[in-house]
Amino acid sequence: MHICKTLLPAVLLFTLLACCTAVIAQNRKIDSLYRLMALSSDVKAKIDISNHIAFEMRSINADSSIAIANNAEKLSLQENYPYGTATAFLCKAFACIIKSQYELSLDYGQKAAAIATTIENDSVKAMALLVIASYHNNKSNYDNTVANAMEAIKLFEKRNDVTGILRAKNIMSQVYQLKNDLPKAAAILNEMLILFPKINEPKIKINTLHTLANVYGMSGKYKEAQALDSQGIQLCEIEKAPFLKSMFYDNMANCYMYSNRFVEAKKYFEMCIAIDSSFGNKKQMSDTYLNMGNLMLMQKKYAAAEGYLNYAVLLADTSGYKQGKYETLLLQSKLYKEAGYHDRAFTALKLAYTVKDSIINEKTESKLIELETVYQTEKKEQQLKLQKAEITKKNFLLTGLLLVIALAGFTGFMFYRKKKIQTELQLQTAVMEQQNLATKAVITAEENERKRIAADLHDGVGQIMSAAKMNLSAFEDELVFKDETQKNSFEKIISLVDESCKEVRNVSHQMMPNALLKSGLASAVKEFIDKIDSRVLKVSLHTEGLNERVDSNMETVLYRVIQECVNNVIKHSGASSLDISLLKDGDGIAATIEDNGKGFAVKDKEKSEGIGLKNIRSRIQFLKGTVDFDSSPGNGTLVAIHVPLV
Repeated sequence: MHICKTLLPAVLLFTLLACCTAVIAQNRKIDSLYRLMALSSDVKAKIDISNHIAFEMRSINADSSIAIANNAEKLSLQENYPYGTATAFLCKAFACIIKSQYELSLDYGQKAAAIATTIENDSVKAMALLVIASYHNNKSNYDNTVANAMEAIKLFEKRNDVTGILRAKNIMSQVYQLKNDLPKAAAILNEMLILFPKINEPKIKINTLHTLANVYGMSGKYKEAQALDSQGIQLCEIEKAPFLKSMFYDNMANCYMYSNRFVEAKKYFEMCIAIDSSFGNKKQMSDTYLNMGNLMLMQKKYAAAEGYLNYAVLLADTSGYKQGKYETLLLQSKLYKEAGYHDRAFTALKLAYTVKDSIINEKTESKLIELETVYQTEKKEQQLKLQKAEITKKNFLLTGLLLVIALAGFTGFMFYRKKKIQTELQLQTAVMEQQNLATKAVITAEENERKRIAADLHDGVGQIMSAAKMNLSAFEDELVFKDETQKNSFEKIISLVDESCKEVRNVSHQMMPNALLKSGLASAVKEFIDKIDSRVLKVSLHTEGLNERVDSNMETVLYRVIQECVNNVIKHSGASSLDISLLKDGDGIAATIEDNGKGFAVKDKEKSEGIGLKNIRSRIQFLKGTVDFDSSPGNGTLVAIHVPLV
């Protein structure tokens, strides 16, 4: 569902007016709740009101929100009021999100979800799913984020809870924005704008305005983005929610930065840091210092950029924000490369890949922890059943018999499942081995065919052409030419034959370079780029650690990949300069090919899934390596390759 662009300003104006009307009551809400609690004599009602106050306080003072929720939790436990306990957990979870205490927020959210399942309360369960979705979103686990948000939407739709639906859709729009799927994010936001008249929650509208402003900014519509940011800041001031201002200042700073208005960008980034530091939001501070480092790098202020990026890494480590650390290390690598510190650039790049690998491993470990939690829950439920069976003496024998049968069935099922999993693993291993063999066979056949053709050209066609030249040269002394024109024509024929001999020799050497066979990868690449006309493309090559030869298959594949990348730059990029780096250490070989050409959209399937790029990926996968393409229109292209030696 899409809103017509000509109607969008009117919709946003209506949104702003609706928020202002709702905020008059919102400013007095907490005081009214305290008065209502003082007048109430029902303990459970007091618990519910306390939780309501804690929820409203979360973006004003997160610590006060947690303290109020703690009191509500204690009172709920005394009164044996599980709904109150679950709601208190939710309040603490949302407050912990604001404090960047994501692991605590997940723990509280899971506890709330468990109680909600027990008391069969879909509303509490849906809110708990939002907490879990928010945790995965902050941990960059976007698949789980969307899955939990969609489950929450189903429950909210079942209860016709429009406010809850908008909360969940806002999280989903942020995910698609972060994944750079701007059309999907915009579609969700447009759906949310249509539902605005049905709710009375200014904070949701503020978050929606921020996400839409981000989408505009990422699309290069800086004026439209900043107009939305200004509206959002006004709403934050009316709502008395200073914590929420930071996200608007951040978006404004980025718009100024990419508009080359560096002074304004720095000013708003510093305003973000002031707000986030007052709330102890180290994750958001890490992102802002990363942006500040990028701002300094764009101005070639390398020393200042290094300071900001170092602090961004420190904050990311402190808050456990591994995605932020990975992105900061990549930018550090770029900084050191531009500053001419290639060793530091390579070290930062290696650290970035290490963090990236740890993120993947962490996700796997989180999945294992989740499975273990499920197992322990099932185990506890089984123990409860056994305890009830012991209390119920009348059916002791029957229960025991059923339990034995159930255990036998469970054991048989587990044995069957184990065998099935082993069979599947064996089949997968066999398939992978066949795929590897097939790939190796294709590459080997290709290289053998290159050698054969190169040999045929050099030893066959080349020799024949050389013999032809010799015979023509011999005839030159024997022939008597009628005039000078006839002699010149004959000499041109000899010259053409000579050029043909050279061309045959060049083609045969390109198909199977002598330098690759004799001296190794570095020499072969240097010989290849030396043949490129520097007036058309200036190529610089940096090699390190390649004095000793490595596996011939690895050298051949890497040479072909680099050859393919360089040819792509010459044919498609329109670049004037090309930097190639080849580095070998104990972990493997890292190669980067970076040009200053016109670049392309990595998300564009037609370009990113072309035959050339697929060929590069398949060759690197054959070596058990990784290849990343970093490019955008107008910003050149970086191809980063890493191949392990083992």
